[in-house]
Amino acid sequence: MSHPLRKIEYERYNAVRTQIRSVPKPKKRLKKRKSFFALIFSILLLSLYGYYVCPYNYENYLRPLFLNRILNNHLNLNVKEYVSPTLSYLNNSYLFDKALRVDANASSKEIADIKIINEMTSTKDKLLEMFKSYPNLHPAVFVWEYSTGSGFEINSDELFPSASIIKIPIAYELIRLVEYSSKTPSPVFLNDRRTFSEQYRTAGSGNLQKTKAGVNYTLDYLANIMIADSDNSATNMILNEIGGINNFNRSMRNLGLKSISMHQWLPDLEGTNKISAREISKILYNIDNPNYINPKYKNILKEYLGNTRNIHLIKEKLPSDVMVLHKTGDIGTMLGDSGIVYTNTGKKYIVTILVKRPHNDYRAKTLIQETSKLIFDDIKNLQ
Repeated sequence: MSHPLRKIEYERYNAVRTQIRSVPKPKKRLKKRKSFFALIFSILLLSLYGYYVCPYNYENYLRPLFLNRILNNHLNLNVKEYVSPTLSYLNNSYLFDKALRVDANASSKEIADIKIINEMTSTKDKLLEMFKSYPNLHPAVFVWEYSTGSGFEINSDELFPSASIIKIPIAYELIRLVEYSSKTPSPVFLNDRRTFSEQYRTAGSGNLQKTKAGVNYTLDYLANIMIADSDNSATNMILNEIGGINNFNRSMRNLGLKSISMHQWLPDLEGTNKISAREISKILYNIDNPNYINPKYKNILKEYLGNTRNIHLIKEKLPSDVMVLHKTGDIGTMLGDSGIVYTNTGKKYIVTILVKRPHNDYRAKTLIQETSKLIFDDIKNLQ
């Protein structure tokens, strides 16, 4: 006789089993076959997506967000130009201590180029032979004579530390500012005064650094001592007047000058500010370009260059009655001089001599003097 509990469990098991068997199995869904037209439409849609959407996403999203960061990781983004849009302006005029500025592009156009018509091969060859006597020095030379278009160049497009020769284009930009601002509601005049403050005080050449802050000086006085005494503190005041380093660089690009650039306020003892012999000569050439600078302002700029006190480079071995309008530059790694020479025979020429050297190597001075004398003698005899 079976146990009553086991009988009950067996009956429950059979009931559950019967219930499971009675559940209908789900019917299999028949797959619908895609029509030929749906397939063609899908292929067309994918083709359009690949042709239009993918390139757009690549150029506007993928590349800017990811690839450009990888490909351009060597570039340094200057955030100041985006945070401070006024850096793109040229003129720093003041009204009630507020800066009034004019767009830099409004008055910028490329300056005329210098074209050497007749190369002075004999002079160039003599210099190249002479340079062999200075194996540790690396010179660059650019020469151009006005009446015949004769000249020559040696390493003239190579970048050199600018030292104080950068003050030539800074003075040039100040004169442009004064001339072009005269056509605006807020003109700048050379007799306008600016206050010397501690932010401009800097070491190096010049005596303005030794004066007390709070004194007002005219722009004309500051520009004159910037060139004549190579005053670094005055240079920083003028540089601020023309819009600072960023605007200076922008103006050089607008003028078509690609090698002249600034990266530090003065003094730049590390030599990060750059020039080339050709482009500094190009600026000197355009001082006499009536299509670019009004004769009234050109004479002021020439007066500044004629007041340079250091006459121991280009001018040192030339006759005493020769006039040189120029600017010198001197830091440990570079010595140079650039100017316009008026000979005692009526000739007039532009000469720029830059020399890279071991730190403060005195022979660079001798090389510049001898180079200048040789060039002078040959140009004096040009027919």
